[in-house]
Amino acid sequence: MKPKGIFKRYINMKYILKTVFDMQAGQKYDLVALLDKCLSSYFMERTYSTMVEEINIDLYCFQTPFRLKHHIRPRYHEDKTVKILPRDKKCDATFRMYHLLFVDIPLPDEFATCSEEEAVPMIGQTLVKYFTETPLPLKIRKSFDKDRFIADLQLFFSNYNNKKL
Repeated sequence: MKPKGIFKRYINMKYILKTVFDMQAGQKYDLVALLDKCLSSYFMERTYSTMVEEINIDLYCFQTPFRLKHHIRPRYHEDKTVKILPRDKKCDATFRMYHLLFVDIPLPDEFATCSEEEAVPMIGQTLVKYFTETPLPLKIRKSFDKDRFIADLQLFFSNYNNKKL
């Protein structure tokens, strides 16, 4: 006999942290790669919405006169298939984006020159501030448990900093 009622389907969430750095900030690639692995394993068992299976965060840090353009607001793709432009015209490769939240976050200019001990708390503060102040896309705004996500981010970074001390 099947139980009656509506059941929500929760999926383990993927969390991807990528970097777009200039040469000076590029010295911290290894640190961010390690942080990405730790964040991925920490958030793997957590979920905040049935509509978000992956959060893809790009961190930007450039100390140049020009600023690389990034998206100010998060972008959400419920189900989108994109055709990959191949070098030869014979290929019909596609890429499917399903329940993805894309976020571009510029880091403070001081990130490029700070020490590694200061870099992780700076990333944590920037992520928490961004998700606190920036509204999520309308499609997921009601279903995404933003307060719990921010609390988990704060807990992760406080534990991460305590382990490294």
